[in-house]
Amino acid sequence: MRFLGGAVIICLLYWVVGRVAAPELHGQSGRDDTVKFEHGGLTRTALVHLPAGYDGKKPLPLVLSFHGRHGQGKDQQKLSHFDEVSDKYRFLVVYPDGIGKSWNALGVGEAESRGVDDVGFVRVLLDRLAERYAVDDSRIYASGMSNGGFFSHRLGCELSERFAAIASVEGQMSPEMAKMCNPKEPVAVLDIHGTADRLVPYEGGKTAGGGVSLSVDETVALWRRLNRATNEGESMTKGQVVCRTYQGGTAPVRVCTVTGAGHTWPGGFQYLPRLLVGATNRDVDASEMIWQFFAENPKRPGQTKGRY
Repeated sequence: MRFLGGAVIICLLYWVVGRVAAPELHGQSGRDDTVKFEHGGLTRTALVHLPAGYDGKKPLPLVLSFHGRHGQGKDQQKLSHFDEVSDKYRFLVVYPDGIGKSWNALGVGEAESRGVDDVGFVRVLLDRLAERYAVDDSRIYASGMSNGGFFSHRLGCELSERFAAIASVEGQMSPEMAKMCNPKEPVAVLDIHGTADRLVPYEGGKTAGGGVSLSVDETVALWRRLNRATNEGESMTKGQVVCRTYQGGTAPVRVCTVTGAGHTWPGGFQYLPRLLVGATNRDVDASEMIWQFFAENPKRPGQTKGRY
């Protein structure tokens, strides 16, 4: 990494991306809960935020939000401020904890090196959440930052029958993931990435953590092919953010290019100096964008298995 030089600084960056040292959020009217169970010989945990007024009577949408490498669910809760969006629009949001503070996204990290069955963990987690809370199974979604974004792509590939849509911020597919991606059902995809991201480059190649990533264009092209989204539909420009939506197939694919932004969460806070992680875009709020995309894309009647 010529812009930083040295593995120690790289590790520090990833630690901060995961363990965002943000102030506690105030004024939240919802409440938090926890889920804990054994899976694959490991104790797995997740933090659950229940929106204001939740009484368990009406099934609500469910959003999983995955932390970055070296982080935990509580850190993703702070970074994404999804609790505020959850209270505003009334959906359940869950922040799972990865093993070794990472996710097995077929790239790098302790979970990957140990062969942790994170896809299986998520499958069981969804079952446990459905048992405990009122969940609308047609509106279940996965999202994440960095390593959590990579993992969201993997869930779209391997658990498409459970997820209606996925969203990734500063995370793409690894070449290994791209080779095995074979979703059983259509899944809508939102990809948000800064052009000045030096940890997971927009153009693809080596990442700061020592892995390899497809470019944004390559990842989007793969999803477009899988979803047969050959038509370029609506586009949106707000400041330095340009979003293009591809439609005409089984599910839409939307890519939002954030010009000049680094390895950061749009609308979030500048958790490290720009020299280290790049700038944080203030033109949009990634959490609001993600929820609006999810709200537009539930599982629909007629989305059946075996159409790929």
